[in-house]
Amino acid sequence: LSDTGIQIELIAMEKESNQAVVSSRVRGKLEILMFEKFKVRYLTFLPAALCVSHAAGVPTGIVVNFGHGITRISAVIDNKTTKELQLPLGGQDSTAHLASSLQTRHPSQHDLAIHTREIKERHSFASLNPELETEAVGSTDKSLKRIYLMPNETQIVLDRERASCIEPIFSPVKGKNGETIASLVKQLINSFPEKSGDLAQNIVICGGPTNCTNFNYRLLSELYKCKAARIVRIFCPPKLLHAGGASVIYFDDDYVDQGMSFNEYNFKYLPAEQ
Repeated sequence: LSDTGIQIELIAMEKESNQAVVSSRVRGKLEILMFEKFKVRYLTFLPAALCVSHAAGVPTGIVVNFGHGITRISAVIDNKTTKELQLPLGGQDSTAHLASSLQTRHPSQHDLAIHTREIKERHSFASLNPELETEAVGSTDKSLKRIYLMPNETQIVLDRERASCIEPIFSPVKGKNGETIASLVKQLINSFPEKSGDLAQNIVICGGPTNCTNFNYRLLSELYKCKAARIVRIFCPPKLLHAGGASVIYFDDDYVDQGMSFNEYNFKYLPAEQ
């Protein structure tokens, strides 16, 4: 981070509307924290999709942000967010699927659930052939089996679960007319005919599930299956810093269009006599 400014993604979910909002109260507390404790000179609140696309060096493209329970698919055109679609699925769905499978096979391991996320992050992969759930692309070992050692020295044998736990993310969502991540990406591409080529060739993915082996290849396969575009290209920026499910990315001055300077902060919060 530099002293010219920082960007923080902050999302608070409303219980009923399920919309991402940042309340004025939360913004106010962040302004006090950043200006007084961290001594930043400029602070601005920006859409996460815009920050991710900038980090990937993509001024026009589609950002697929896989969250804990919601996946947001946004169109960014000329460094501006234009349209966003959502699906109620994310990392928690794959974790729950894996937990259910493992608990069925190992009913005596009552504390298995607390290790499920670590198991998923270490051993899961996205299969390019979900019907057969074969080995990961590029792997020289054709065996699916892996061993996870529990704290009590119990060995948990993993095989087909390594691939099947990722399937909920690519499956149609119930109650959403069979919509999938790929179908919504296609919908966004078709929404902007004059920019469809740039959008299709600049798809940026981020979030916890994207760390899964072969995730980008599987998504690419799904996009070609639904004929999203003739040429599709996916970016998975390796330098995004993920901390606690959030992305923290430095944003330079050229992309700061509205925010608050240190002088404006002083005027807002400090008493008149100061």
